[in-house]
Amino acid sequence: MKNLFFKDRGASTIQYKSDKHWDCMTFDSPEHLVRRLNDLLLSYWECTPFSKEKPIPTILMSINDDETANFSYIDGKLEDPESVEGCSCFYTVDHDGMAHVKEFNEVLNLKNLPHMTAVVATIIRDVYGEFNLQKAGQQFLSRLVEESKA
Repeated sequence: MKNLFFKDRGASTIQYKSDKHWDCMTFDSPEHLVRRLNDLLLSYWECTPFSKEKPIPTILMSINDDETANFSYIDGKLEDPESVEGCSCFYTVDHDGMAHVKEFNEVLNLKNLPHMTAVVATIIRDVYGEFNLQKAGQQFLSRLVEESKA
């Protein structure tokens, strides 16, 4: 698949700054980074009220000729379009670990844990709707601390 996304990048791109002290994600490729984000998303999703009543989010991912990775999420099954009620924005991850959000012309650093967590929470909200981000975030962090003790 040819990557057509970066052709429209212009001066209006919003690149959020990140604190380099939180750049802790290592990756071999954009695809590898997206898979790590997916693992984080599934762990965070378990801390939301949606995990009790909604299907697990489905990732849609493709790799471009330049080995950048595209991804988005839906709440249903790809084989059953009628089951899809919500979807996320379309993201393209480059070789520097930056996620380009097509709909908003934003750039986020996926190597940065706070940015990655914000992306995960945003995806879940986009797909399923509003929820208590603070409560879910606190539960998610508590689980991370507990797992680190094991």
